[in-house]
Amino acid sequence: MTSGKSLGAQFRWYFAAVGISGVGDGLRVTALPLLTVTLTSSPLAIAAVAAAQGLPWLLFSLPAGALVDRWDRRRVVVIVNSTRAGLATVLAVLTGLGEASVPLLAAVAFGLTTGETFVDAATRAVLPAVVPTDRLESANGRLFVAETGSVQLAGPPLGSALFAVSRTVPFALDAASFAAGVLCFGRLRLPRPATRAPSSLRHEMAEGARWLWTHRVLRTLAVPLLVMNLASEAVFAVFVLFALRELHVGRSVYGLLFVAYAAGGLVGSATAARLRNRIGDGPAIVGSVALFGAPFLIMAGATDGYLAGGMMLLIGIGEGVWGVLTMSLRQAAIPDRLLGRVLNVFRLLGWGSLALGAVIGGVTAHAFGLRAPIYAAGVVILLTAVVVAPVLTTSALRRARD
Repeated sequence: MTSGKSLGAQFRWYFAAVGISGVGDGLRVTALPLLTVTLTSSPLAIAAVAAAQGLPWLLFSLPAGALVDRWDRRRVVVIVNSTRAGLATVLAVLTGLGEASVPLLAAVAFGLTTGETFVDAATRAVLPAVVPTDRLESANGRLFVAETGSVQLAGPPLGSALFAVSRTVPFALDAASFAAGVLCFGRLRLPRPATRAPSSLRHEMAEGARWLWTHRVLRTLAVPLLVMNLASEAVFAVFVLFALRELHVGRSVYGLLFVAYAAGGLVGSATAARLRNRIGDGPAIVGSVALFGAPFLIMAGATDGYLAGGMMLLIGIGEGVWGVLTMSLRQAAIPDRLLGRVLNVFRLLGWGSLALGAVIGGVTAHAFGLRAPIYAAGVVILLTAVVVAPVLTTSALRRARD
């Protein structure tokens, strides 16, 4: 994992908080569907848990962003992640007692993601106060490496292996990771929030949405985000069944497919800035969308884990490049007073679509088979890359950044 040393002590604490919490997220992301499969074999029930996990982005993104712009962002992260540690502990205890059920998993997933709508907005909005604006790409590249390495690389194989030993351990460690992340984030020393004239929460939410709507480049940038998340979640909501039934991957090695995905994310995150400098903003961003989508078409025809793993690697590279370049662009272009709100409008569009994507994936897989959502994802994402290319040019993106 890339060190944050050159960006200062503040960033090191920030980096540690993200990385530690991410390991716990990775354990839970893998262990939760595996636990769900032990309780039910229904694609619809499995997709329901995934939908519950995504639904808070649709319900709470806008108010969370507005409140984060009002409140002390460091305190938001500390309080909310402490609460999430408690929820993860409840899940671990009930799982150990044999009291886990699909409704329980859905409820806990909903609660954890509700907290994440606040934490994610606060964490991203804090970064420009932690590092200079001209170092945002470097900082975001390291953060995406940390997140990918912890959530997708270290977490999934550990989650699979630990789940095979004990169903309780992954969720107990998830709770501990939240607590450790809180201790690190609490060490940050940030400027006090600026005093603002009182206004209604509805007005503040609308202000963020209006600002984004009037910005042609960022508005267009939201389209691939929406489509990529919607289509990929339709795949990943039932991916555990695809892996077990169609690829004949064992439960203990299921997480290795996400290791390949994470490895691609590491490569994409680490090379995003250099790629942008070499080929330009427009080709790098549009190309990352195409690279994210095309491998789904090949993976849909896979019959073993090796080919699927290779395609997951490419999908991860596309996501890594996209994430670093677009997040840096947003943080540079959006005024600080609106940062939490506008970033969470993006989260509403991108992550809020996860619940709908999960439902689409479950229904499509139930009606047409487990490969159908994967084929559909590849086609839709590639078409999106073609549609947005004329707007997301290098010159337009650089004007937005400057």
